[in-house]
Amino acid sequence: MTLSWKMRAAALLASVAAAGALAPLSAGAFLGPISSESGTTTPAPFRSISQLERDEAAINATRAEVTRLAAATPADEPLARMVLGMERESAAFDYRQAIRAEQIDLLRVATNPDLADAVVRDAPSDLGIVVQDTAGAWHAIWHLAGIDEFNLVRIHPRPLDGAAPSTQLVHDYQDSAGHYQMDWTYLASINFIESDFGRVNGPSSAGALGPMQFMPATWAAYGSGGDVNNPKDAIEAASRYLFLNGGRRNMQSAIFAYNHDLDYVLAVEYYADAIRHDPGWMERFYYWNTTG
Repeated sequence: MTLSWKMRAAALLASVAAAGALAPLSAGAFLGPISSESGTTTPAPFRSISQLERDEAAINATRAEVTRLAAATPADEPLARMVLGMERESAAFDYRQAIRAEQIDLLRVATNPDLADAVVRDAPSDLGIVVQDTAGAWHAIWHLAGIDEFNLVRIHPRPLDGAAPSTQLVHDYQDSAGHYQMDWTYLASINFIESDFGRVNGPSSAGALGPMQFMPATWAAYGSGGDVNNPKDAIEAASRYLFLNGGRRNMQSAIFAYNHDLDYVLAVEYYADAIRHDPGWMERFYYWNTTG
């Protein structure tokens, strides 16, 4: 049976507490007060499930078209090559738009915790896991940010440019994590949360810098003379940090050392779980919150 994201949060909190990082909290401690817009009617779970299934079908279809065109052999004629290039760009844009449309529909579900629980319960297993992980991550991040009026939550997109290519990032995650025999999805999750994969490199209000948001003193200790704004250098430093803080024994405790907040640990866990369940979610998160 699929656990609700609230139940899974409680299990994760207990895991961190068992490692001695901090005292246990109640199962719903990361949620905060729940409010909804006055006068709205909660959509039936089956409507949300049906819409998300249509979103999944659109993503799969547009991804298949991207793959088909990428494998096509360009003709010798300049005009034919130009047309194929335009078709590839159009298909890639349609794919990104399908991913963004699903993000909006997932957000509509996540802002209503009761609906999210019902969708997780009633949806097919793979879709239920998606809702469980994304809703859980969002709620953890909202609580971390002090947001308790979920009807006010909005997506604030930024330009697609600014991040290293997703394929390069995955290679760097896997290479660095493999060196330390750790799960690479945690690095992807941290990179997403900290800087939207390098699109927001800071400095933060606290002075943190780069794709993995290191404070200067921490970078001096773990950066090995690299460039804090270089994605590969920053990912390697984050891997080293997690490893030296016990990541191979208890990753939740190591993530808590990275950022001393339980909600942060939960958000990292949820996003990482989504990618572990389906590696294609790395690319979906990469295109979330973007335009172009």
